[in-house]
Amino acid sequence: METLKVIYHTNGDDKCLEHVVNYPIGKDQVLKEGFGINPNDSWEAMQQFKKVTEFWGNQDKTPCFHYMASFSKETATTPEKAMELTKEIFENITPSHLTAMGAHNKEREGGVIHTHTAVNPTDNNDGSMLYGDYRTNYALAQKMADVTGQPTKLVVRKENGEEKECPMIFVPRDDEE
Repeated sequence: METLKVIYHTNGDDKCLEHVVNYPIGKDQVLKEGFGINPNDSWEAMQQFKKVTEFWGNQDKTPCFHYMASFSKETATTPEKAMELTKEIFENITPSHLTAMGAHNKEREGGVIHTHTAVNPTDNNDGSMLYGDYRTNYALAQKMADVTGQPTKLVVRKENGEEKECPMIFVPRDDEE
């Protein structure tokens, strides 16, 4: 089974933002990619997150969302495959939100390979916000099930470290639906 974990940083400050943006592209990754950011300089990428947020007046709102996608051994046999799947899962978000993405070759949530994705909630084009609500999280978990063809569980980690597993398992939909 695949796992999508959403890690909230609603009350995060600049230090938190720096850490979250650095994790996928500046630490222990075997592959990394940036969408609208420089993936080779995590400090610069963090500054890019801040500047877009400040431009749209959203500096007092959630600074970033952090997602971890853990893939089963059958689904992602290589970091390249995990990265390909992750890009497809987030394909509706990356065109309009600054994103840092990296693949790690470490066991997490039952999978050998996992990815981390840091997303700026501020839309680059119009300043609207992406929210870490059920609608967004369920859509991403469903997208992961559809993309991988595997059942997917959704786990949400709050700022206090408490994790809550969604009671619903997301199953792949037929293409005809």
